[in-house]
Amino acid sequence: MGSLSEHFEMTLTGLQKHVRVLEEAGLVTTEKVGRVRHCRLGPRKLEDVAKWMTAYRTLLEQRLDHLEDFLERTKGTP
Repeated sequence: MGSLSEHFEMTLTGLQKHVRVLEEAGLVTTEKVGRVRHCRLGPRKLEDVAKWMTAYRTLLEQRLDHLEDFLERTKGTP
């Protein structure tokens, strides 16, 4: 992971924390070979996550639209 951290402006410890979160989410897998740890895309592909995010974003946008409609209808109402 040391060579990976060189590509980003973060410490090796910071990168390890990020990789651990991605690993727990099933987005990457890591394998230790000797002193080197290899990272690969995990069983849960990023496309699956992107689809979920799109669906969730749509839901949130609908809720915000409903809230906006409500606020416009009740504007100035004591």
